[in-house]
Amino acid sequence: MSKAILAVVIILSLTPFAAAAKPYAVPSTEVIALRSKHTGAAYQLFVALPSDYRTSKQTYPVVYMLDADYSFALVRNVVQHFVEREDLPPMILVAIAYPGAANDRATYRMNRTRDYTPAYAPDGGYGAEYQKVSGGGPKFRAFIATELMPLIERRYRADADDRTIIGHSYGGLFGTYVLFTQPDLFKRYILISPSLWYSNRIALTMEESAARSGIKPDARVFFAVGSFENQPAANRPMVDDLTELVTKMKSRSNPRLTVRYRIYDGETHNSVFPGAVTRGLLTVFEGER
Repeated sequence: MSKAILAVVIILSLTPFAAAAKPYAVPSTEVIALRSKHTGAAYQLFVALPSDYRTSKQTYPVVYMLDADYSFALVRNVVQHFVEREDLPPMILVAIAYPGAANDRATYRMNRTRDYTPAYAPDGGYGAEYQKVSGGGPKFRAFIATELMPLIERRYRADADDRTIIGHSYGGLFGTYVLFTQPDLFKRYILISPSLWYSNRIALTMEESAARSGIKPDARVFFAVGSFENQPAANRPMVDDLTELVTKMKSRSNPRLTVRYRIYDGETHNSVFPGAVTRGLLTVFEGER
């Protein structure tokens, strides 16, 4: 046998049998299907449990996330990293997803426009066609409060007194809306690049209405925005709007409300989320470990 043929035989013998590739599954996660009576929409819940959930008897804080298709895996891995290093307490993660939205931009835009906007507006957002379904925020809030949270708290050892919401962009707008209308729904708020420009800055009007009504949130709030997010030409000066909102909130001198605010230098609306959500988690859970 020639040396060349011998070499080929040796290489083939050392090559492991190629098994069929399998998809990677994120450990300790579950997917739950749920249809809402309030919104009439179908949802998928992506749930991540603490690594010690099956062996412990304790209850855990719950972090609810919007825009599950890009937030869930990222936040799950960030939380796992810091829990293992004792910088965050173990927690249950619940991300609200829309079937088909991960692969269909129209589905993604239509669902979040319907659920995340607190009022109908004919213009703005992704365009007039999507704005036709806008204004479903109150129904989506009712879905979370009366359908989603009770389900999670029946199914898992979830601490009903320790809930967090994470929202970005329209999701940040929705979280801001909840903060000013039903603040006790969550104990902690991580609101990144909230779309405060929406409907003639309706969120700032809501803040003023809440103050006049005597609503005083008892919560820890972390706001963030990228320094490149000011878009005056598009009437979306997101840094200026958020700075104004935070200034107003702090001027109310509410001792029960802790507000932290950070502008991320060099970050855009699309790039700010990973760093901001990481710092937000460490901030709102500071001192809890």
